[in-house]
Formats: sequence, structure tokens, C-alpha cells
Amino acid sequence: MKRWFPLALVLLLTACATPYVLVEPGRHEVRDALSVAPGSAWNRVGTPGYEGDIEVWTLDGPVLNTLLFVPGVGDGEPIFVRRRGPGAPAGEKPPVFRTAMTPFEIVELLRDTIALSFDTAIVDTSGLQPDTLGGVSGFRFQTRMIGQDEVERDGVALGAVRDGKLYMLWFQGAHLNYFERYLPEVESVFGSARFTN
Repeated sequence: MKRWFPLALVLLLTACATPYVLVEPGRHEVRDALSVAPGSAWNRVGTPGYEGDIEVWTLDGPVLNTLLFVPGVGDGEPIFVRRRGPGAPAGEKPPVFRTAMTPFEIVELLRDTIALSFDTAIVDTSGLQPDTLGGVSGFRFQTRMIGQDEVERDGVALGAVRDGKLYMLWFQGAHLNYFERYLPEVESVFGSARFTN
């Protein structure tokens, strides 16, 4: 029997399991791969419910908004995978990144990862266009998802492939109040991103 978890519950449990760590305005390194300079205070949230080399920040709590950093996924690796509890069925095999993927295929990779990890009812992507991440040619696109909790969440992602690895920043927030309100800050974080190695 497949168990369905509302997206908000999954995010809330993740938040409760690990304390927040304050991220002050100023330049900060993310996993020895990227650095960014937020203009506002954020909170770094632990990710005990997930496997993968990711980092998650939030402004108001992960149920309302999150900024996900993907600091270098290698060929054949998933972006992240939700851990299954003891005795839970193995579940579907996660989609993986391939170095030869096009931006369009990477958009599909994130969409499929979200759908699998969060058990979302709807995941849409749109607006794929060229952009730069840390001076490297890349891409950006928008996301929209509705979880089992029926809350609509908007998002924006910025990514690039550098030295055969995928780097991405993805911000998502509740459609009402929490996405548009913080978009200028998120764009500032996107624009401040630098590679550290």
C-alpha cells in the first residue's frame, strides 16, 4: 500500500527534526561549491528526511517557502531522494542527472524529482530561457506545484552545468503572499551566486 504524505507535512517534519541556523546578510559558502550574499536574514534548515548533497534555506519556515541549493550533482546521481522509513517499500527509482542533458531535460529532471519526492498532485514548469549562474551560461525557468494539501506554490529555478556537474538554486513559496513578496530578495541571491572552486 502506497503512503501519501501532504507536501506541507513532509516539509514540516523536516523542519521539526533539525534546528534552524541563522544565516545573516553577507556572503556565505554553500557546501564548498557556491557562495551567495543574501540581503536579508535567512534560516538554514536541516534535511534529515532526504538524501543528497543539498542545502535548504527559508525565510518564514519550509511550509511557506524554501530556497534549495544544488551544489554540484554528478553524472548518474539524483538531485535528492526522500528517505523511506524502516519497513517502507523501496519506491520508484529516482531520476538522475546526466552530463549530456539539455536544459529542457534538466527542467524535466527537477519536475520529476519534485513529483516523486513530495508526492505532489500537480507539477508544471514553464518559461525556460537562457541565463547565467556565477558567470557560467545556464538557464532559468518557473515552477508551479500543488501538493496533496492543495496549496498552490510558485517557484523559480536558476541553473548551469559546469565541469560536468549540475548546479541549481530553486526558490518556491506559497502562491498567496510568500512567493511574490520575496522574489526581489531571491533574485538578489541568484545574482550574487559565485563558484568557489
